[in-house]
Amino acid sequence: FHAVLYTIEFQKRGLPHSHIIFWVSNGTSEPTSNFIDSFISAEILDPSINPLGYCLVAEHMIHGPCGALNPNSQCMKNNKCSKNYPKEFHEETNLDEQRFATYRRWNNDRYVIKGGHKLDNRWVVPYNDTLLKTYQAHINVEWCNKNVFVKYLFKYVTKGPDYSKVYLQRIRNGEDTPYDEETNARNEVKEYLDTRYLCDKDSCWRVLGYDIHRHYPAVERMPVHLPNENYITYNATSNISRILSEGFVQKTMLTEWFYVNSTCESARNLTYNEFPTKWRWEDKTRSWKPRHAKEGKIGCIYYVHPSTGERYYL
Repeated sequence: FHAVLYTIEFQKRGLPHSHIIFWVSNGTSEPTSNFIDSFISAEILDPSINPLGYCLVAEHMIHGPCGALNPNSQCMKNNKCSKNYPKEFHEETNLDEQRFATYRRWNNDRYVIKGGHKLDNRWVVPYNDTLLKTYQAHINVEWCNKNVFVKYLFKYVTKGPDYSKVYLQRIRNGEDTPYDEETNARNEVKEYLDTRYLCDKDSCWRVLGYDIHRHYPAVERMPVHLPNENYITYNATSNISRILSEGFVQKTMLTEWFYVNSTCESARNLTYNEFPTKWRWEDKTRSWKPRHAKEGKIGCIYYVHPSTGERYYL
């Protein structure tokens, strides 16, 4: 993979877990079935060839039993599994029009025993064999692109912590009535506190200074402006006339990108937002320098609204 984004979530029960998005480096948004199958499997492994994998799938990656086999399962909603298990058998992996993946699940008579029932490939939660063997824990792996990526990004990765609304009520002279001690009047503002709920695992994680979220590689924000309309940062005691007279402040990422393109032929193969992958911005000299490290940054151009006119068409 060439990029990763993750966040740690605490569900007020059990240990913390992570939501992770990997960007694979094949450079295509239309993957083949074999390409997806090289990362994700939704089948029970052959115990004679891969005994460890078979045992780990049986222990960590089997859903249920639920449905008719166990109507009292926690996943049952309105007499139906909320996770849509058991799945259907499929001969190959496919992506539907909404870009949701339907994984290969062969009807090959392999099964595991769980809860006294034989469960076949229809009950397997998608997983990655390498991750499963490395961590030996439940790790659900899904193919995620286009519409699915946006849904997952906002539903899980950036949803933030849980909040709780707490109602406080003071009792005065045996009366169940909130009041303000200073004015002896009811204070409705103090009746409600908008608070963030932290469990013990969440608190411990933060006290130890562990990352709550992280991304790699770094993102370089790329400004877009018209001539002499770039932003300048200065101190309250600075001499504005002197600052404006210096040509140094006229150098921006955009103007210097134009300059590098006029002097370096190889730079012309990169668009503005692709430039940080091969070049690095040196703020001290206000110039672009060739990047010697293998990994660059991801360029992200600031949003320009169509109503800005010429700057938008630039």
